[in-house]
Amino acid sequence: MDHNRSTANSTSAGEAWLGTLIQSLNSTQLSPLGEQLPAFPTEELQRNTTGLSSEAALRQAYAFYENVTDAAARIGLPLDRNTRALDFGFGWGRISRVFMQHLSVHNIHGLDVDPWFVDITRDLFKSDQFQACAPFPPSAHADASFDLIYSYSVFSHLSEAACQAWMQEFARLLKPGGMVAFTTRHETFFDFCAWAKTQDASVSPYIAALGQLFPDLDAAREAYRQGRIVHASSAGVGGGGPRDESFYGETWIPEQYARSQFGDQFEFVAGYFDGGKYDQACFALKRKG
Repeated sequence: MDHNRSTANSTSAGEAWLGTLIQSLNSTQLSPLGEQLPAFPTEELQRNTTGLSSEAALRQAYAFYENVTDAAARIGLPLDRNTRALDFGFGWGRISRVFMQHLSVHNIHGLDVDPWFVDITRDLFKSDQFQACAPFPPSAHADASFDLIYSYSVFSHLSEAACQAWMQEFARLLKPGGMVAFTTRHETFFDFCAWAKTQDASVSPYIAALGQLFPDLDAAREAYRQGRIVHASSAGVGGGGPRDESFYGETWIPEQYARSQFGDQFEFVAGYFDGGKYDQACFALKRKG
């Protein structure tokens, strides 16, 4: 009975928070901690970076947030005003604003490979804790700096070498018992690649490049099913700017890989996928110790 009541209260609070986030698109709103929510960039910038804008972009971010908070609850990791968090690949801060339900903006830090996003997000959040980083670590943060690291739609693009390097950096940055949560391409994205292969090249440069990404798409899918990370890139699927094809493309990390291939400093917590909410897989890992 108490568990059911707690779950109902949590759901109600979550729905209210999502409503506040949506209202912040058009009016000044405060977080439950009394902090002003960040402004938004133009809808064009939102669409160019996430494929969505406004309410749809927030709902997608909130779905990821629900997965992260569920994983944190599983390991008893508190999320409150004292929690120190790192947003890896923060873009325009879409994800971090959702975490302001529990986290103070003063304890939210960010790393992004694109200096342009640093300027934008510092202005939106009125915070200088969003910083540029190189494609590979180390970062400037001290050991055991964070309780939580979250990364949306970054490990869906990084090469295996970059994924491995950053996970080892996260092991350094996380406090013992802390958690990292990230998303990656789900197997269903192979179907999208197959569809892209049937499209006329004039549809879009990205779709055209995606359709030609794999000489043998079935072999790539089979490698994924066998538990191997799959990464491929070309000029058409690179992110542009500092996101060049030497480390950036399209990446599928299967759960078997996430469970076993990121070293002995992590313990697998949970995996999530609900294509009706967002089209990537989410994995959460706990820092041992």
